[in-house]
Amino acid sequence: MLKNLYILSENSWGIKSSEIFADFFYFITLMIFLGCSLAFVTPLPILPLILSSIITVIYLGICVRNKQTPYWLGLISQLFLVILVIPNTWLNPILLSISLIFTYILHYFLIRYYSLRFPVICYVIFFLFLLDTSFSLLGYPLRSEYSLSSFVGIPLEKSVLPMSMPWFNADYSNPLPFISIAESLGVYLLVCVAWVSFRRTILISFFVGWLLLFYLWGIGAGLSGFDWNLTFASFAFFLQLAPGRNFYGSFYVTIVSFLILLPIAYFVGKMGISAIWIVVVFFLIESLFVRVFLGK
Repeated sequence: MLKNLYILSENSWGIKSSEIFADFFYFITLMIFLGCSLAFVTPLPILPLILSSIITVIYLGICVRNKQTPYWLGLISQLFLVILVIPNTWLNPILLSISLIFTYILHYFLIRYYSLRFPVICYVIFFLFLLDTSFSLLGYPLRSEYSLSSFVGIPLEKSVLPMSMPWFNADYSNPLPFISIAESLGVYLLVCVAWVSFRRTILISFFVGWLLLFYLWGIGAGLSGFDWNLTFASFAFFLQLAPGRNFYGSFYVTIVSFLILLPIAYFVGKMGISAIWIVVVFFLIESLFVRVFLGK
């Protein structure tokens, strides 16, 4: 039996933790960052923001009515992360709305019948990719027409280091595109929030695990450099600490998940697949392990 060591919250889908203030602090800092990011983005994607918020509130109401005791702080935090990090080409109102509907249906189903908790943002990424690819192959692309830009001219991310969010295998010989709302202030400002979450020594092991994963992916992809490795690892660590995910994991479960993903990350890089799928697969493995070995 793997030992269960909760990191920040005792129960991420029920407000029972004595450390709920850690989640609340994360939520507040994330909300402030989102507000500042949106303030520097033009044009502001009003319709996708409104629709995604309405769908989330409806899902929250359905959970309450069916006595699912939803963790509203975690759910809203996950929505904020979705708005911040998804590429602007996926901000199409129809594409985002359909993806969120499928996300919440699957999310509700897996929790109710299998007690399998998986971060909402990973569901959304999966359905956005699946639907975008499917509609494009059918000849009906649902890509967004938003061409987001920063009020300050050049995103801070480009002016500090030549890095971007881990969505694509970037060609560093060309200027990087503005591909997410978070980059209006620079990814490094978002990464700074992750470092605040080092509340226990055990979390350093998690961060080292992410460093190793993206280091091996970089070798497979033919990329090297501490700057982008640190950025991607910090971003993934930031997602790992987000409220509303799978009990914030167990130390041993997470370490085993990292060990399984190490060779996978190398071959994923070899195949030219985006590094974001390493994050998605990690949460899936961890959720399955927590369910099987810990019965949570």
